[in-house]
Amino acid sequence: MSAINAGVKNAISFLKSLVASVPQTSRSLRRSPGFVAIATLSLGAALGMSTSVFALIDGMTHPVTPYAHDEQLFEVRVFGTAKVMPSTKDVSDALVGIPGIARITTAGLNWLDVELAESLVKLQVSYIGPDFFELLGAHARLGRLPSLDDSRLQNVAVLSDDVWRKRFSNRKEIGDARITIGSHVYSVIGVMPPHTNAPSWVDLWIPAAADATRGIPYVRLHPGVTPKDVQPHLDAMMRRMTAAYASPMDRPFAATLITLHLNPLTLNDFHHAMYGAALCVLLIACANVAALMLARGNVRKRDYALRLALGASRGDIASEVMFEVGTLAVIGAAAGAIAATWVSGLVTSTMPVAMVALGFAEPHWSARVLMMSAAAVVLAFGVAGGIPAWQASRTDPAGTLKDSSGGNTGRSHTRFRWLVVGELALTMTLLVSASLMLKSVRIMAAYKFGVDTKAMLSARVDLVNTGNKTPIEEIARAYRAPLDRIRSVPGVESAAMTAPCDIDHHVVTTDRTIAGGAPATMPQCTNVTSGFFQTLGYSVAEGRDFSDGDMLNGGAVILDQKTAKKLFPHERAIGRTLKLGDFASRKPWMTIVGVVRDKDVQFHLYPERGADSTAVMFISAPDSSRLFHYYPIRVSPGVPTVRVDVSRAIVSALPPRSYSQVEPWSAGYEEELSQERFVSLIFTLLGAASLVLGAAGLFSVISYIAGQRMREFAVRVALGATRENLAGLVLREALVMSLGGTAVGAGFGMWAGFLIWDKMYGVYPVDAGALIAAEVTLLLATMLACLVPALSAMRADPVSVMRAT
Repeated sequence: MSAINAGVKNAISFLKSLVASVPQTSRSLRRSPGFVAIATLSLGAALGMSTSVFALIDGMTHPVTPYAHDEQLFEVRVFGTAKVMPSTKDVSDALVGIPGIARITTAGLNWLDVELAESLVKLQVSYIGPDFFELLGAHARLGRLPSLDDSRLQNVAVLSDDVWRKRFSNRKEIGDARITIGSHVYSVIGVMPPHTNAPSWVDLWIPAAADATRGIPYVRLHPGVTPKDVQPHLDAMMRRMTAAYASPMDRPFAATLITLHLNPLTLNDFHHAMYGAALCVLLIACANVAALMLARGNVRKRDYALRLALGASRGDIASEVMFEVGTLAVIGAAAGAIAATWVSGLVTSTMPVAMVALGFAEPHWSARVLMMSAAAVVLAFGVAGGIPAWQASRTDPAGTLKDSSGGNTGRSHTRFRWLVVGELALTMTLLVSASLMLKSVRIMAAYKFGVDTKAMLSARVDLVNTGNKTPIEEIARAYRAPLDRIRSVPGVESAAMTAPCDIDHHVVTTDRTIAGGAPATMPQCTNVTSGFFQTLGYSVAEGRDFSDGDMLNGGAVILDQKTAKKLFPHERAIGRTLKLGDFASRKPWMTIVGVVRDKDVQFHLYPERGADSTAVMFISAPDSSRLFHYYPIRVSPGVPTVRVDVSRAIVSALPPRSYSQVEPWSAGYEEELSQERFVSLIFTLLGAASLVLGAAGLFSVISYIAGQRMREFAVRVALGATRENLAGLVLREALVMSLGGTAVGAGFGMWAGFLIWDKMYGVYPVDAGALIAAEVTLLLATMLACLVPALSAMRADPVSVMRAT
């Protein structure tokens, strides 16, 4: 009991001393506006950046549900193999009588060709009843959703977040956005939030009469009811339907509830690197403020000693320092909230569609983010205030009062030099990461395809539900049909078709293999039609191009120069033969008719690993692939509708329910580049914040050191030293700390690079160029930051300084 009373008394005493220090702290901070500005801006920038990263990661690990009380929402999934399955209406009617189910709705699904934003694409369309969104408790990210009152409205649609971002450039207003399906034009009235999963992978919702035979039931359970409570009733319902629809040879029907609750993203090394970078920025700011407080404490050391001699306790001194830091932390937290809002808005506006598809979510405020931000403020308060408060409380009154602080020329600054070196080391770590990402973006953006990508389209076609029983000749004709239609479209200069090669045992045998030569293993092979090299602008270095007869007469082969030299060293490849398989394979022998230049067909997926040694081979042979086919298309400039016209031509030539997509030729690469730029933006922001904070910290410390050594500088000038010598002393002090931080941070920076290696293109984490760029940036910024203290030292007047001391 006595211990508790003592603790309470100590707490009350601390609070009293804290309140008593308010006037003193207020006066002290008002007398140091520069110190207050640097300290609060440092904490504000760090808290803003770290909070933004916390909000971004929290959006991934705790995605915001687009539905109200999503724990009560479930999809009813029915399993069965009978030829005759129960209709959606049968299942929905049976669900009505199950206890625990509050409401039921259905959503139909269909793959349809949709024309929107100057493109014709295949989208997953869901036809829904008027109560669909109301049952889900859904809300629109943009615009509004149809309601029961809109049941009589026709020709309205709601788009997914992915389609809106990709096809409508994520514009802020819906305006007059429209889509066309067949002859029907629909006005877009709303855009759903990211990760809307009812039904999964749907791109477009259209209010209409629900399909009574084909659809998906959705249910909302009563509060407190769990799937385990409902499952026995579902099992009984399926037994009745099995008896009504299935034959004795069929497996019994089954049904289960699939939750609509979003699964969080599993964090990997890249996300941990983001967390670590945010923490580094926060620690840099803490070290910055701690160094400032230590410097400030050294200036006020005589004042502390005098107050201790007059009866003040060491706790009073420590509480005053802590209160100053606490005040700075509160102001910095307010500035951090403004910075976090700005950074979060920037991240949201620049996040590409591909990042959303990978599980990224827009930064959002939540109780968890606020708690992490509060923890960051407490961390800043503890680190930035704890060390200076402890140092101030250890002031020796007797020793300090004996010395004259104004004439001291000692090296008291060495006690917090390690703080500056530490924050510069963290800054260097982040700068290396940012430099690696920026170099990756630069290499990726500068890649030359050897093709005028602006004049190229690429179409992908996939015949759905062909199955292994469909004759390969019929599939080949179906894939060939769109090519003739594409070539007849006005504005198309040339087009070709590509398909995967069918290689037995992943080995290519040549006529030289019979004579003892080595076979080619795992070649990169593509089956193409005539016009392929003309469309892509490739040059045949030797021999001839493919002709229409090659595909009909057993096939022909064109190799790249490297592969030709590998298969036929010291020999001419033209006229030799090979087949796609081992010696015992029944694949036909094909004649090599040409050799294409290496630089035209080399595409380095991993440039950092050196030259690409992949064997590249093109054949023009009878099509035997059941997989999807690609169609490279060269178009004339100045024909704005050519992409839609090509899409329509392909759709008109394909069987129903086939998949087709026409995109700019470099669309996939541009999507990867947008991801690279987004990741680079995050690390560049973190690196820039750390650089500013590190430079500000060094500036503050060097300014303090120069101020403490003014008497020494005056003596040096009186003894004949030049002004340039004084500036050199200040800059040398800054350079020592900068080099120390650079040396330590370089190693950690390269280690951190491996955490984000999977997000880089063409860059190895141990990269000399990126390391040198980060070092030069840090050294240049720190030296520029120290020019003002150096110039102040140059203006030291011996007479004035000596008179003042």
